[in-house]
Order: sequence, then C-alpha cells, then structure tokens
Amino acid sequence: MAQNVSDVLIGTGDIYIGALNTAFPSDPAGTVNTSNWTHLGYSEDGWTFEIDRQFEDIMVAEEIDPIDVYKTAQTITLSGELAQGTLENLKYAMSGGTISNDTSNKIKNFAPPTTAGFTEWSLLLRVQAPGGGGAADSYNRDIQVPRAVSIGAIQMQHQKAPNKTLISASFRCLVPASTSTNGTLIFQINDKYA
Repeated sequence: MAQNVSDVLIGTGDIYIGALNTAFPSDPAGTVNTSNWTHLGYSEDGWTFEIDRQFEDIMVAEEIDPIDVYKTAQTITLSGELAQGTLENLKYAMSGGTISNDTSNKIKNFAPPTTAGFTEWSLLLRVQAPGGGGAADSYNRDIQVPRAVSIGAIQMQHQKAPNKTLISASFRCLVPASTSTNGTLIFQINDKYA
C-alpha cells in the first residue's frame, strides 16, 4: 500500500446512543436522525474502540511449536469520558435508571438502575474515514454496534478549574439477539468513499 496522507485519521468523532434495535443510517455521509439517536455531546479525549482477543496454542507431544491456534475469548468495548455532566449522560453511562421532573419545585431527579436491572443500547460512532482531507471533502466512517451495555466503574471527580467533571463511560458490545433488526454482527464498520 502506498503512503497516503489522507488515510491518516484525525479527530474524536461523534457518539450517538439509541434504544436497542434503533435503525442505523444507511449512508455514513447522511445525517443522523436525532429523533431516534441521542448525541452524547462533548468528550474529553474522544472514543476508543477496543477489541481484546485471547488465543490459545494447540500443542502436541511430537512438535515443539504449536500446530494451530484458536481464539478462545473476545471482548469488544467502546469507551471514553463524557464532558457534559448531565443526568441524561449519567443514565447512559450507568446503563439505565430513571429521570423524573418535579416541576413544581424545578428539580430533576435521577434514580440509578436496580442492582440486577440495566438497559441495553445501540451505539453509533461516526468518525473520519480514509480519503478525507478536511471538513469540505472529508468522508465518514460509521462504527455500528447493534447491542451494548454499560460496564465498569463510573467516576465523576469534581475538581477545581480549569479541570472539568467527566463521566466515564464504557460500553461492552454484545452478540445481537436473533430478532435484531440490525443483523447478527457484533459490530460493523462502514466507510463512505469517493
């Protein structure tokens, strides 16, 4: 492959969250339907899409080298830190809960999910795709996750300026149910190109 500066990807991207089985945009260059997808706002350092795979060697007595290798485990995670400390973002990071409004007292309340209760989501991460060169001629890449649940520790450190309070969010990608309207792949990556 030849060196091509327009294939060097730069930028944090935008993450959207939707109810389980929310239909993904058919075209990465198209607009995201914000009546179905919620933009999670600013992040601290963008979003990390991580695939952690574990392999085991297959050994036999007659050989000193493995005769084969098998993938025995895999976890796929989409994680980052939300810079907008809203109760809605806290709800997404905790994979559920209830937000209610006491309109007479102008108070918004968040109740966390029960110990065994959590909500599954569909995720869409839209980032720059290879071939882009700037805002006017850039191409999009959609990382589509049909089924995910928030995992890990939630941290909100309230600190002095100029530091801001961040909400850590880590979503584990799961195998979609056979009834998923978005297919049976754990994730799919679509690039828009010229």
